[in-house]
Amino acid sequence: MRHRTTHILVTTIASLALWACGADDQHVEAPTKDAGAATAAPTPANEGKIQDAPPAAKAKAANDPAAVDPLRHRDDVPPERRVVLIIDGEERIVDEATAKKHGYTVVDLRHDWTPFIFQPVLGPDGQEMENRYRRIFIGLANDESDGDGNPLPKNERNYLEVFGIPPSIGVIRRRFVDDAASECLKSIDYAAIGAIDGMTYRSNAKQRRHERRIKVLEKKLKQAMKEAKVDSLQALKAAEPDLADEIDDVVAERKERAAMKAIDKRLDCDEHDHKRYRHKDGKLDHGLRLALRRFQRKHKLYEHTNLRKKTMKTLATPPLETNFASFERAMRERVVAATSILEDGTAKVDGKPVTYVGKDGRTYEVRNLVEEFTQATLQGMDADTPEKALAFFQRHPQEDFEWLRVGVKMPPLPEYHSAHMELDMVVDRGDVWYDPPWDAEGNKVRQPRSRMPKLYLYATYRDQRFPLVRWPTTIGGWRAEMAANGYEYFKYKGSDVGERVIRKIISGPTWIPPKTTPLRSLAKRRYVNGKAQNIVNYDEMGPGYLSAYGLVAGYFVIPGRDGRPDHDRGIRAHGSSDFMSIRSPLRFSHGCHRLLNHHAVRLYGFILNHRHMVVDGDQELNHTRQFFYKDHVYEVRVPSRGFQYRLDPPLEVNVLPGRIRSDAKKPPEGLVKIPGTAYPSGMPGDDEGDEGDRSGGGGGSDEEDA
Repeated sequence: MRHRTTHILVTTIASLALWACGADDQHVEAPTKDAGAATAAPTPANEGKIQDAPPAAKAKAANDPAAVDPLRHRDDVPPERRVVLIIDGEERIVDEATAKKHGYTVVDLRHDWTPFIFQPVLGPDGQEMENRYRRIFIGLANDESDGDGNPLPKNERNYLEVFGIPPSIGVIRRRFVDDAASECLKSIDYAAIGAIDGMTYRSNAKQRRHERRIKVLEKKLKQAMKEAKVDSLQALKAAEPDLADEIDDVVAERKERAAMKAIDKRLDCDEHDHKRYRHKDGKLDHGLRLALRRFQRKHKLYEHTNLRKKTMKTLATPPLETNFASFERAMRERVVAATSILEDGTAKVDGKPVTYVGKDGRTYEVRNLVEEFTQATLQGMDADTPEKALAFFQRHPQEDFEWLRVGVKMPPLPEYHSAHMELDMVVDRGDVWYDPPWDAEGNKVRQPRSRMPKLYLYATYRDQRFPLVRWPTTIGGWRAEMAANGYEYFKYKGSDVGERVIRKIISGPTWIPPKTTPLRSLAKRRYVNGKAQNIVNYDEMGPGYLSAYGLVAGYFVIPGRDGRPDHDRGIRAHGSSDFMSIRSPLRFSHGCHRLLNHHAVRLYGFILNHRHMVVDGDQELNHTRQFFYKDHVYEVRVPSRGFQYRLDPPLEVNVLPGRIRSDAKKPPEGLVKIPGTAYPSGMPGDDEGDEGDRSGGGGGSDEEDA
C-alpha cells in the first residue's frame, strides 16, 4: 500500500512515480472472496486512556535492550509526528515513520484535514503551492467561517455534507459530547415520530377543511363511544365496523399530532428552528421547511424539504446513532484520502458484482473498498459502535484534534491497484429527448426517462476492462438563454457524444458566465448588517461548493491532431451543489455532467493518485466584467480559474449516445420562443457565447427558496 503524508511532494512526473512506488509495504490481495477485514481491537480495560507499557514489560526492556517494543508508547514524539495506535487494548503514541514501517496506514483526524485535491504541494522550485480554497474549506468544515471566509456568527453552524464538505472530527466530537449531556434531546418521544412514514403538506385552505373535518369526526365518534358503552376507538371499531374508515382517519390524525409535537421538539433541541423562520408549533408551514432543510443538510439527506420517509426515519433516530452515522461518513472521506481508493460497491452489472481474473488465474470480485477500509479504521480505533465512538470522544479532548492521527492495519489492496493505472471514463447519456418539452399550444409534454445518465470509471488490467464505480450524473437539455436583444429564449444545450480526453483537472474551479447567461442568475440580494444589498452572485461563479463547477472539475476536450490544439466545447464532468438535479428525471444541466460534490472529489483524487500528472498550481485569470440589471451596475472580478493539475498522458473519455426517445433524432439548433412570452418581431442571431464555460448555472441549493 502506498502511504502519503499530509504534504505531498510533486515536482515532476518522474519524481511522482518514484514516490508512489517507494512505499514500505505493498499489500497483495489474498485469494479469498472477502479478503478479510481488520479485526477490532479488544475493549480497553481502563476506558482507553493512553498507557505506557506494563511495569513487567518496562523491567524486561530495561534489562534487555533488544526486547524494547518499537511500538511502545512514547511521550517524546513531537505533535506533527504523532500517530495513535491501539495495541492490546491500549492507546499508544508512536512516531509516524515507525507506524508506517510496521504496516500501519495513517488516517488524519486533525482540524486542518482536506481531501487530496486541496492538500498543499511543493512545486519544482521547492516552494509550497497553496490552493486558494483550502483555507475556506477548513473554515467551513470547522464551523469557523462562511463561504466567503468571514467569521461564522455565534451559535451558527455549517451543515455542508450534502455539498461535499464533511464536518471536521472536532465538530463531530462536539456533537457527541453535547448531545450526550442534553436533557432536552433525551426527553423526545422518538417512537412517536417513528410511528408514521410521512406527513402530507396541504395548502392553507385544504388544511383548514381537514381540521374542520377531523373536529366533526372526533365529536361524532365520542358520541358513538358513549352510545356503544366502550372506552376506546379500537373497541368502537370492533363494535361498529361501519365506522372503521372514520376511526382510522382520527387515529391517523392523532398519530400525526404526536409525531409533529416530537418533531418540533427535536428541531428545537437540535437548534434548527431559528426564530427568523417563524415556524408555529404543530403547523406544516414554511418555517418548518426551513428548519427541516438544516436538519437534512446536517444528516446528508438528499430529499426535498418535506416530511418524507428518509427524513422521518432520521428524525426518529436518537442523536447517538445519527451522530455515529455522521462520524462514519466523515471518516469515510478521510480513509479515501489516506488510501487512494475509489471502489464503493456501485459498479454492478444486473445487480451482481463485477469480477476480474487475477495473476493466479482465479476470479475476484471488485470489492467495496471504501466500506471495507472504513470499517477496518473504525475497528482499529475501537470506535466501531455508537457507544465506543462516544467513549473515544470523551477520552480525547477538543485540543487533541490539533494533532490527532490514527494508525490502522488495512485490508489488502486489489492486485490491479498501482501507481499508474490504465483508466478511462464513460458517460452513458441514458434516455434522451430532443423535442421541446411543450406542444404547439404551449402545454407541457411528458418526456419520461427511466434510464438515467450514469458516469463510469473503468480500469484495464491484464487485458480485462471493468468498472470501478457507477454514479448518477446529468446531461444537457432545454435551458433558458439570453439573446442579443435582451430577451430570454429556450435553447437545447446538449451533451456532446463521442471520444474526448481530460487533460486538465481544476480544484476550487471558477465558472466564467458567457454573455448568453441570463442576468438574473448573476446577481442576488444579500443581507449585510441587517440591510438588503445587491451584490454579484459569486456563489455561482466560485470558487466554492455552491459554484457552477462545484469543488472540482475535469475538462473534456477533443484532442488536437497533426499539431493542432485541442478543441474545447465547454463540457465538463464536475461537482455540483444542485444534488436534486442529479437524481431527478425532470432536471437537466447545460451540457455538463454533474456529480455529487463528494463523488467528484473522490473521483479526481483517485485519478490524480493513479495517473502521471504535473501540478501547474493556481491559474491567474483576473477576469473583469460589468453588467446592468434592475437599475443597478454590477462589477465582476474573478482573479483565478483555480488550482490546476495536468494529466500526462490524458484520461480517455467516451460519451455514449444513449437511447434517443424523441421523434427528432438529432439535437435541434437555434433559439426557440418560450410559450406565453411576448417577443419583438423577428428572431435574434444565435450567439453561442463563450464555449469554454458551458456549465451555465447549477450553483446554489435546489431549495434556496424553499
